[in-house]
Amino acid sequence: MPNSFPKIIWQTHNHKKQWLPDHLNTIAATWVNLNPGWDYRYVDQVQRDEKVRQYPEIYEIYKYRLPVIQSDIWRFIVTYEEGGCYADMDSVCRKPLDYMIDNIQGDPEIITVPVYQNMGNTHNFIVKAKSPIMKMVVDKMIVKGIPSPTQPFGPWMTAPFKTFVDTVYSAPNVNKYFDAAHHSVEYKARFDYKKHIIEYYGQTMTYVDFITEKGLSLRI
Repeated sequence: MPNSFPKIIWQTHNHKKQWLPDHLNTIAATWVNLNPGWDYRYVDQVQRDEKVRQYPEIYEIYKYRLPVIQSDIWRFIVTYEEGGCYADMDSVCRKPLDYMIDNIQGDPEIITVPVYQNMGNTHNFIVKAKSPIMKMVVDKMIVKGIPSPTQPFGPWMTAPFKTFVDTVYSAPNVNKYFDAAHHSVEYKARFDYKKHIIEYYGQTMTYVDFITEKGLSLRI
């Protein structure tokens, strides 16, 4: 394939994975089962803290922030360093990442979700390691000191979020066609894998049919 992204999938939550509710582990399994050639990495709050400590200027602000904001900060750092795909825990994989990448034109540094209502978002993206664009995001967090969150569009409109959106969505060599996921806050509470429909190299099929055909497990 012309686009060479590190085959790593990053997800994070505050707790150890074995302590998560069953439905969240079932959602996470969609990323594993649809991407068997990818390295799935789950990171808890303690591990996030260890990573951000490597950036003292950022950590001094990070440590006082709510976990949801800490997650934003961590994802930019880890994907800058190692690249790969970041997916929110309330995102369900709907097609193999290789399939999505195969259909991307050119050779972008980052594939991110489309602009929605004049806004970008950080809940699903894939990036090359040491991307200059992602380095700009990390550097700006250091320079700006990650000021207190402002909330003109709701509590999610944090300074790290805005730094990512302003930097990435205005940069060249960014593709805004990340369509390998369904993202919904409803998935935090429920997800019916039996009704989940996926795309697989031109075919539409149920998730259950896919994992049965591949001899995979519903849970991880």
